[in-house]
Amino acid sequence: MMIDIIVVGEDAVTREISKRLLRHSRDDLQVTREEPIRGGEIKNKILNYNRLNLPVFVLTDLDDIDCPPSLIKSWFNQTPMNPNLIFRVACDEAEAWLMADKTGFSRFLGIKESDLPGLKQCDRRNPQNVELQFKYKPSLYLMKELAVKSNNKLLAEQLKPRVYAKKGPEYNTALIPFIQNNWDIDSAAKNSYSLRKAIKRINEFSSYKFQS
Repeated sequence: MMIDIIVVGEDAVTREISKRLLRHSRDDLQVTREEPIRGGEIKNKILNYNRLNLPVFVLTDLDDIDCPPSLIKSWFNQTPMNPNLIFRVACDEAEAWLMADKTGFSRFLGIKESDLPGLKQCDRRNPQNVELQFKYKPSLYLMKELAVKSNNKLLAEQLKPRVYAKKGPEYNTALIPFIQNNWDIDSAAKNSYSLRKAIKRINEFSSYKFQS
């Protein structure tokens, strides 16, 4: 039985990552609607999504908040999370999950694998729980420090922001083919604890809760 699910994300890259994760993890989840909502709006509307009696996948960025539990507490307060809601937080941004596939992403971008950030331990109890260690926001790091090293001139021009611009002129156009065709999720998961947790949550998601 196919299960219809809504994907919520603040930009095209985040939503494409969500769809690819769902396809990678399950063959019974069918995305029927995408909702492009800015990060601040997602926070404002999260309790509305939480009340829906149908499956919803929401992926948001950790950004400047200390840890996912703190973000969840801030967004949901004391409201229990609906079992129909798959709510995941990428550390520190969804783009970090792409770069966690170090071999694949370095080949795609045309840079050395050693140009990508090293790993940091994010759980004292388990040294295998790691994330890429960025000096600042991963998407900015990608555009300002990695794209400039790319031997693919077209890709570099698509990703590098122009004067006063926040993102490259074809940022989504450049990254979406990698997400759809080249992103090795299993490889990336070895370098991202938050990605492994997202995969686990999707795999454990039960369909009986919304069967009539």
